[in-house]
Parts: sequence; structure tokens; C-alpha cells
Amino acid sequence: MDAQQLLRSLGITGNLKGFHYAAYMIERIAQDPTQATLVTKCLYPDTAKHFGTTAGSVERGLRTAVQIFWERGDRELLERLSGTKLQYRPSNSVFLDMAAACLRQQE
Repeated sequence: MDAQQLLRSLGITGNLKGFHYAAYMIERIAQDPTQATLVTKCLYPDTAKHFGTTAGSVERGLRTAVQIFWERGDRELLERLSGTKLQYRPSNSVFLDMAAACLRQQE
């Protein structure tokens, strides 16, 4: 399973800009877990550069994707894959870390 398949399984669709940003960042964190601690300082700017946009746009797009996941997505799947019960909507960085952990487990 890759990041795009995981996001689609969670209910986040490819028509959102945040979908592509999230997939890119999840893959980066899955390859290098230290990236999860550098989300706003490094990961957002690097993603923005990769997609030719701003770090603020990346953050907003990801926030929208996480919100859509929370409202209509498959929370139980993320809980099952990550082994963590979700009490509240995860922050962007927590969502990225949980999704990347799911990918690492699949390897």
C-alpha cells in the first residue's frame, strides 16, 4: 500500500489539493521518521517548493483533508492500523505521523 491508497482508504479523495500534499509528506515521513518533528519548519516549506505553492497553502490543504477525514472518513481503519484510539480530530502533524506509521508497518 502506498500513501495515496491509504488516504483513499481513509476517505480522503484525490480531488483535494491537500490529498497530494498529504501523500507526499506521508511518504517522506515513512522514509525518515525524524521528518515528523519538523513539520512546520521543514516539511511544509519543502512540500510547498515541490508543488510550487506556499507553506501556508500546504498547511491549509492538509488541514482541510484531515477535517474531511474526521467528518466522513474511516476513523476505525486509522485506529486499527495505527493502534491508537482517536478521541479528538488529530492535528496535521499527528495525522501525518499516524499515516506514515501505517505505511511503515506495511513494508
